[in-house]
Amino acid sequence: MEVSTVCVRTFSAVAVLSAAAAAFVGVRRDRAVRARLVREAASSRLMAGCAHRDTEALRVQLAAFRRRLELEVAGRQVVAEADRVLDEALAVQIRQIDPEGGSR
Repeated sequence: MEVSTVCVRTFSAVAVLSAAAAAFVGVRRDRAVRARLVREAASSRLMAGCAHRDTEALRVQLAAFRRRLELEVAGRQVVAEADRVLDEALAVQIRQIDPEGGSR
């Protein structure tokens, strides 16, 4: 009977130790998964912040580009209008010149 009791106790001890080891591994995996989720959440928040910052910087640069473009277009319109006025003035002067050397 004594050998049987020792075997039962040994198997019981092995079963308890196996259950404890399995629980330890389970807890450790759970902690690792939770830590990974926390890191991923922090990374996601960081990336969202970077995306917001970059979008805002791009918006500011685009607004500045639009202002420069509007100034350039306005400047070209002024030059085109001045060119038109000068062409009209020159056309009037050419019409007033007498082809025989004098003014009309």
